[in-house]
Amino acid sequence: MKHLTLGRLARKVGLARASLLYYEAIGLLRPACRSTAGYRLYGEAEIARLETIRRFREAGLSLATIELMLRQEGGASARILERHLLHLNDEVAGLRARQQRLATLLAQPAFQEGRPPRDKAQWVALLRQSGFDDHDMWQWHAAFENDDPASHAAFLRSLGLPEKEVAAIRRHSRAFPAPMRS
Repeated sequence: MKHLTLGRLARKVGLARASLLYYEAIGLLRPACRSTAGYRLYGEAEIARLETIRRFREAGLSLATIELMLRQEGGASARILERHLLHLNDEVAGLRARQQRLATLLAQPAFQEGRPPRDKAQWVALLRQSGFDDHDMWQWHAAFENDDPASHAAFLRSLGLPEKEVAAIRRHSRAFPAPMRS
């Protein structure tokens, strides 16, 4: 393969020319050589490096972390990725907790006023669209029952559920382990 100019490289890898210049400025990318006219020229190694950088960026790694990883040996890079994966797990858990809190807020009478009432199927559909599975929904009920039993009962009744079903859901909620609060 012959060398590519900066513009051709940008088009080939699908990145902005400015991004490539920034990567060069911070030391992530270096041209293979320069033309007699002074143009930056890039070869296979630089294309491969950019593809690696892009994969890391798509995984959410910062440029500083990518720079560190590109300087490390395989084992050290793997440890960085493991830490990042575990950090993402913490972030996801935090987002799930926020999701549960938002659902609880939506179930409060103040947020039900002025809206057509939802029935059980509509509420379950909303939670499913939000990514809740059966376990998540029971955790949500358990936390709601634990934090505010009266509001939880009122919410269940607002769905048009018969008293026997309200009592059964509340009983199951009290027996279900509530999620840990962060």
